[in-house]
Amino acid sequence: MGVFDKWLQTEPVQLPAGPLQYEALVESGQIGEAELLEQLGREVARNYVTPGELALVFDDLGAPEVARYVRTNMFPAEPRTRHGDFGEIVTGALYRRVRRWCVPILKLRWKQTANQAVQGTDVLAFRLRQNPPVVAVPEVKTRATRKLDLGQEAHESLEKILDKDRLDESIRFVMVRCFERQQGFLARRIAEVLRQPEHRSVERHMVFVHDHAAWKEEVVTRLAGIVKQPTELTVVKISNLQDFVARVYKAAEAQGTPKVHSRDAAA
Repeated sequence: MGVFDKWLQTEPVQLPAGPLQYEALVESGQIGEAELLEQLGREVARNYVTPGELALVFDDLGAPEVARYVRTNMFPAEPRTRHGDFGEIVTGALYRRVRRWCVPILKLRWKQTANQAVQGTDVLAFRLRQNPPVVAVPEVKTRATRKLDLGQEAHESLEKILDKDRLDESIRFVMVRCFERQQGFLARRIAEVLRQPEHRSVERHMVFVHDHAAWKEEVVTRLAGIVKQPTELTVVKISNLQDFVARVYKAAEAQGTPKVHSRDAAA
């Protein structure tokens, strides 16, 4: 059982009428804080650090130098950017490790500046073995404070992302990164998805990583009133989100070179 299976559990919810599908995930309390921070810190670190990079820079230097380098050069210092990155990291891991989608790349590794976002969709997930292949496009929002029109904001962002040209740009970005990493078979499968848009199925997804105490179900009610096409919403409720993100990043500084698991790129 992975850290996400132990950390989060499904909370019963009242499903809204219409095409919006809704799942809420809350902390289960089945994993100790020290283990949780260590595991999430490792997940955060591997989203930023290319395998071998720290060894290349530091060779035999110790953990304090590694932590300082990562904190200064890779992790965003601005809380808003850090929260946004954390939401994308949680979403990517949820789709890859729990829902078993193919999430081919860790997009944050291609940041040029720590406090700027990488352009394109937040996360792209694929089911390449299905016919037609499926592309899930999750729009991710991370909020530590209440915003009742969060759903409308996410809906508008998702509509812009699903514009064919913008979606194709994001799919191409993933394809090229796979090719650069010598994952030729995966790159070719994604190239087929890019080349034949009429033969792919695109799913609309939203993920809200939200402070538990600040969450209101009214966000879902309002969103259900404007969604006209099948859309999957996942809300991840985390207690004291702002402080929790700070502690996870602190744990991530001490992780050293993250390991890469072969299953991360499995379709």
